[in-house]
Amino acid sequence: MRIFTVGTKLNYCFAILLIFILNTFVVAAPVVPTHFTHLSVQDGLSQVTVSDIIEDNIGFMWFSTQNGLNRYDGYNFVNYKKDQNLDGSGPMGDYVYKMALNKTTGDLWAASSRGLSRYDQKHELFVHYPLIDSAGIQHHFVATVVYDRTGKLWAGTNLGLFEYNPNSDSFIHVELNQSAKFRIQDIEQDINGVIWLATSQGLYAFKEDRPLYTIPELEGIEVSDIELINKNQIWFSTNGKGIYAKQDTTDLRHIIKPLQDLSSELSSPSVSSIKQIRNGDIWISTLGGLTITRSENNAEIINLNHKKEKNNLLSGHQMSRTFESQSGLIWQGTWRSGFSKFDPSSLQFKTLLAGNDKSTRGMTKDNQGNIWFGTPEGLWKRDMSGQIAGPWTFENKQNNVEFLESNMISSLAYSESSDTIWIGTRSGLAYLKKNQKYLKHAETIQGARIYTLTTDKIGDLWLGGFNNGLIYVDGKSHKIKKQWPMGSVTKVLLDADGFVWVGTMEGLLRINKHTGEVLDLYAANRSPANRSPRIVTWISKSKNGQHYWLGAQGSGILKLSYDEKTDDFIFQQVAPGSHLSTLAIGGIEEDSKGNLWASTIEGIAKLGPSLENPEYFNDSHGVKIEGYYINHSLTNIDSKIFFGSPVGLTYFSPEDASQSKWSPAIVFTKLSILGNRSANTQNEPSTHQLPIYQAKEIVLQPEDLVFSIEFSALDLSAPAFNQYKYKLNGFDTTWNTTSSTNRVATYTNLDAGSYTLIVKGTNKDGIWSDQVGEITITVIPPWWLTTWAKVLWISITVTLLIGFYRRRVYALKKRSDLLSIQVEERTAELETMNKKLLRLSTIDDLTGLRNRRDFRNNALQELSRFKRGGDPFCILLIDIDYFKQVNDVNGHTCGDKVLIETAQVMQSHIRQQDFLARWGGEEFIMMIVDTDTKQGAQIAEKIRLAVAKNIVEYEEQEICVSITIGVSQIYTGEELDACINRADKNLYLGKNDGRNRVVADQPLST
Repeated sequence: MRIFTVGTKLNYCFAILLIFILNTFVVAAPVVPTHFTHLSVQDGLSQVTVSDIIEDNIGFMWFSTQNGLNRYDGYNFVNYKKDQNLDGSGPMGDYVYKMALNKTTGDLWAASSRGLSRYDQKHELFVHYPLIDSAGIQHHFVATVVYDRTGKLWAGTNLGLFEYNPNSDSFIHVELNQSAKFRIQDIEQDINGVIWLATSQGLYAFKEDRPLYTIPELEGIEVSDIELINKNQIWFSTNGKGIYAKQDTTDLRHIIKPLQDLSSELSSPSVSSIKQIRNGDIWISTLGGLTITRSENNAEIINLNHKKEKNNLLSGHQMSRTFESQSGLIWQGTWRSGFSKFDPSSLQFKTLLAGNDKSTRGMTKDNQGNIWFGTPEGLWKRDMSGQIAGPWTFENKQNNVEFLESNMISSLAYSESSDTIWIGTRSGLAYLKKNQKYLKHAETIQGARIYTLTTDKIGDLWLGGFNNGLIYVDGKSHKIKKQWPMGSVTKVLLDADGFVWVGTMEGLLRINKHTGEVLDLYAANRSPANRSPRIVTWISKSKNGQHYWLGAQGSGILKLSYDEKTDDFIFQQVAPGSHLSTLAIGGIEEDSKGNLWASTIEGIAKLGPSLENPEYFNDSHGVKIEGYYINHSLTNIDSKIFFGSPVGLTYFSPEDASQSKWSPAIVFTKLSILGNRSANTQNEPSTHQLPIYQAKEIVLQPEDLVFSIEFSALDLSAPAFNQYKYKLNGFDTTWNTTSSTNRVATYTNLDAGSYTLIVKGTNKDGIWSDQVGEITITVIPPWWLTTWAKVLWISITVTLLIGFYRRRVYALKKRSDLLSIQVEERTAELETMNKKLLRLSTIDDLTGLRNRRDFRNNALQELSRFKRGGDPFCILLIDIDYFKQVNDVNGHTCGDKVLIETAQVMQSHIRQQDFLARWGGEEFIMMIVDTDTKQGAQIAEKIRLAVAKNIVEYEEQEICVSITIGVSQIYTGEELDACINRADKNLYLGKNDGRNRVVADQPLST
């Protein structure tokens, strides 16, 4: 076996496996984590020591600690601590050492410092089991509980062994006929039916027909764990002696051998546990770190250690136990720092770093498949095996901050014809040739900040800068051949037909290399379909050569093609309406299967050949969420794709990168009811008997006005990326969408009846799970609306109706003789009342004059008469001057008296056939029939003078009243309102002219 320590050699393990080592043997390389997510007490874990990890049949993760059990749904922990009151609320002891899962029932066994308990998943209660040996002594300290390979359940204590009897639901003491006292820490059965016991005093084996057998090689040595490897080996871990193994065959000689090569290279010889995961890798938890290897000969041994002075992969030194969940996540427990999780899919996208600075700028490949890239420290090279060389720097004795800053690499290009690496920097052009020790400046191109760099087949260069436009440079003499002024250049593509495509901050340009002619595809006179986006970040030609791929700032990917019919270029949005169409693109690569891979401001996106339904990759896959640089994109000769970011180069094989196919269970995790106690999985309300995640129905009482149900999709790899939608059938007509931060459905004041809450969720990649969460919500009506209450109400109502009917018939018969008399009396009363009502509806209460409605009715009749050929009539609109002052100074009682007396004066000066009415407030209206404008004005003047002479006495005060009158005459073809409006305008003119006057359609003669 070979040993690699975490450091520079760790990057080697992240690359493609070496094909040959020393040309003598093949190295089997395990998958090595590059990132763990750490969780501990600050996240809700009850205590930092995680002694065991298990996944139940629903998908919850369980962690045993020195302070009870913890159930985890990806967002929250539910703590089950010591059962102080013996009410089934938790395990018997504080310290839970081991757990075992009954895969049929979902029940969980917990071995603790005070006894053995079974978690009844159906009722969410802990049932405790006394372990009493044949001497009648109860064993309280239970170190382990295990289902062996045949399904038998065993419990090991510090004094003996017990086997579970399902018929009696109890444990039977197994007498080992051994005087030695030891603590049993793990139990397993081999292919021959031999039971192996890992104990504090060594390794023991027994069979029903044979006595306990001591393994001499491990006598007196603590054996901590037993693991079945590849279904044909059994490995035993020890505290201080590394790992031993035996073949799991029918050979009964029990040949146990130390794995000396592996044990000598472990991160510590004190091993806590061994776990082989589904891909064959073996994770070994030790008190000095984590060791990962495989069972094959010459397999690599990877040691992951914790060092305080460095950014650590591990959260601590002392590893306790490893577990692989159904979704493929690896969970690693520790003795002092909680637990960590590792998602193997996060290795789909790897990171290439060099030196001490993560920032990378500039990237290219040579004809050998070497990747060249720049950092603030200089130029680096990564070969096909993953080895990194460099940095190459400029020859400068000081290499101070100012020099490095001004000569920082910004772009790279490789010229195959001259085998030269060309380097664009912030201060000009440089190059590196074979066997050249230092980078050299091209003296003819200095002072230009070069952003993009491209070489052609003959070795000439095309440079794009921030403020120097596009520069065409001779690759041999370094002299400028031609220069085009333009906006900042982001990307240059040399086409095979002699044209040069130039992406800029001001659109896409197409330059004829031979004539120098420039076609501006962002010109203002171009139609939208033929106009490029303003900021073009990328352009490359499709593999079929029929079109181009264009990247843009804020508008995703566009397809550029030439339309022969219109003799013009057409821009088509790719995946319109998708999130991708709103992103800024850094680079685009097309793989051998026609898939497009795009680096974006948020991560990496993939489009299939149909160019629909983009897939997105984020940091849970190993992608950099810091975003990716413009024009930092390439595909190497081995088909690996590289994208450059501010924190290193991301590279991957397209065939290895895929979205998660895990379809998580959708579970309800908490129920809260307003007015009732908060219901969770530890303390459910009386509305249902099962835990909320098991319940099929929730019954709400009439007083339960508001309820909330929390839910979770059990994809625990990156739960922050899970998405949700829910709908309450019978209430909601559409789906309600929500994120992982608001996983709760709340409803208020539901009508009595039955509803169904349906919840859907996605995995971390936004793919909707096939599983759904579904629960019935039954709202019980109040007692007076129940079925039996309705029957009672109906019976009472029918009885009352019958009684009422009989009584009514009797009353009607008795009163029938009096009815005719009463009808006559009532008729008379109604006639009198109608007259009173008629008066009330036509007379103004205060003045006794006709009201506005009655005036209009009479006026309309007079208008009809006029239209049939009658004489004209005049409308007088009258307003009491300064009436508001009367109210403000003397009060409303005085104002009412002024209105009454003024009305009486005006009424006394009109004819019987004329109409006077109160129009509103202090305004009156009068219709004078058979009168023209002149006569109307004269009558109005008489009325004005009469009002002026009348003195209103109020509380020993004499109040003089004046009025202003507007006069208009009806004309042929005119409607009533038009005539009234003219009178109103005349009234307005009179008020503006000083009040106390008459204004008619024709001025009065003086």
